[in-house]
Amino acid sequence: MSNINSNPQSAHPSSFDWTAMFHRTFFSVYLQNNDPLVGAGKFDYAFQVGDQRIYMLVHHESLEVESTNVEKRVLAELKQKAATQLNKRFQQLNVKHELPIAGQIIRDQHSEIVLSKVHYIGLSSIVFTHQGEMYQIEHEYGSRFFQEECVLDLDDGNHVLQLLSLNSFYKIIKLLQTPSDMLSFLDHHLQLLVNFNDFNGEFELAQQYLGSAAFFERAIAVQQKLVQIGLLSKVETRLTNMTNPEYVASAEFKQQQAELISKLQSYASTFQKLLNGTTKRRHEANDTIPIDQVKLLVAESMYTRLSIIEEMMAYETHSQQECLTGYMSHQHSYNDFGHHYVIIVYGLGEHAQYTREYVEQNYVSLLTDINAQLQDPAMKEYFILGFDMSDHDGQGNVKVKMDVFHHSGHQMTEPERRLYQQVTGE
Repeated sequence: MSNINSNPQSAHPSSFDWTAMFHRTFFSVYLQNNDPLVGAGKFDYAFQVGDQRIYMLVHHESLEVESTNVEKRVLAELKQKAATQLNKRFQQLNVKHELPIAGQIIRDQHSEIVLSKVHYIGLSSIVFTHQGEMYQIEHEYGSRFFQEECVLDLDDGNHVLQLLSLNSFYKIIKLLQTPSDMLSFLDHHLQLLVNFNDFNGEFELAQQYLGSAAFFERAIAVQQKLVQIGLLSKVETRLTNMTNPEYVASAEFKQQQAELISKLQSYASTFQKLLNGTTKRRHEANDTIPIDQVKLLVAESMYTRLSIIEEMMAYETHSQQECLTGYMSHQHSYNDFGHHYVIIVYGLGEHAQYTREYVEQNYVSLLTDINAQLQDPAMKEYFILGFDMSDHDGQGNVKVKMDVFHHSGHQMTEPERRLYQQVTGE
């Protein structure tokens, strides 16, 4: 059992604060407060991540116990009760309302979005209270539970409730770190449910997924497109290895798999820390990164984050002259093909070409030039990530700062193309 009495305000298990819990995760920036399907008698929460929407039902069970050694039967009964209540609520909603499906258009105050996926999640919390201490009870469902204890309606594949426990939900978020990879896992989990495939528990399934070929399929698909349009010479070997049956069966696979997973988690965390630092500095300067940009950056996949941080860390391999003048390199999004990253490492020399001041004043023209060069196909969003390496101790230890600059891309019209060619002489 996990002690959850660290918050003195959580005095009564029956008043579990789900909103505060979500605000401790990356889901907080995607919360939709004005969804007509959220409210009394409807879903408890809705989240919009890119063109995907999550509708969530939550259920909290609590029990005061005389001993921390609680019979398995009691936990099983509470788990069954939570699952039954969540499933019952979902079925009632499915009857009363026309629930969204993929391909449907939804509208908000600013835009229309064609949904690519809709996820329906049931989240359960079970808490025991013993001598004034609250304990969050770890529990999982697994495929056997759905086959034997809680029969889900799988006839309509567009409307399936995916049950997760609060503890599994938290651990999976910590494991996968990004909304896009969490959503990708939910796709994987759903496919196993509707195809009646066996799995022991949701967190174990997420661990297996992170090391599987399926996890890397999106990155491979994007790199294949980049090869086709000439922006990449070949798909990275470490990616093809993950999907090559012969290599997977080889002696060195396990070690490379473990190393890649470790780097994914470490570098994804580094990226988030740098982004948090950027957000904090801009806030202190009475400036903010627009929320739409924050949503795009936070959602970015672990593999994209890994590639960006690797590019930043390759600083040590560049020539002294490049480090003095500054330099530019590129990385693509392996979550959304339409997103492109320009990485600029600021020069350290007195007469550096790429300084923070230069990039801040010229990022629009820099990204406009790149947009003009990437027209087949055109990209939707461009980010410049500027890395400041000036804060170092002279012994190889650098305290890196990251800046974020953004400009939307577009397909140029023929008059725009001609004007650009006249201005640039290209």
